[in-house]
Amino acid sequence: MQEMSSNVSLNHTEELSRYGILTTKAAAKRAAIWAHQAADVRLTCEVVARVYNILPEALCASTRGEAHVAQARQIAMYLAHITFGLSLGAVGRHFGRDRTTAAYACERVEDRRDDLRLDLMLDRLERALSILSAARSGLASNIQ
Repeated sequence: MQEMSSNVSLNHTEELSRYGILTTKAAAKRAAIWAHQAADVRLTCEVVARVYNILPEALCASTRGEAHVAQARQIAMYLAHITFGLSLGAVGRHFGRDRTTAAYACERVEDRRDDLRLDLMLDRLERALSILSAARSGLASNIQ
């Protein structure tokens, strides 16, 4: 494989296509969407893990884990779906689960929102994630 030159005046997608990494603009767009979603899910996992005092990796572990880890995972899935607008299929893929598992997690969390303490915590986490995401994107000044 030839070495990529930093002097090339092609945009990133064309450069990758030139070296056979991506062959279409649609593939490049999918890769960019996946990367953006992955960053949103990573941020969500970091915030939820901090609240529940667990490792972020535990939220994407292939096993169910302890009850408090499973509950934290359900909340992280819910927040990724609600805060960032990820489809249930995308949420499931990013957490290494099926879309029906993501749907079940969202239903469970939504059903528990009657608990005022949980509802307040979720509201605060949604707001924090929105602010952190905007700051990451350089749009913090647009948050009210």
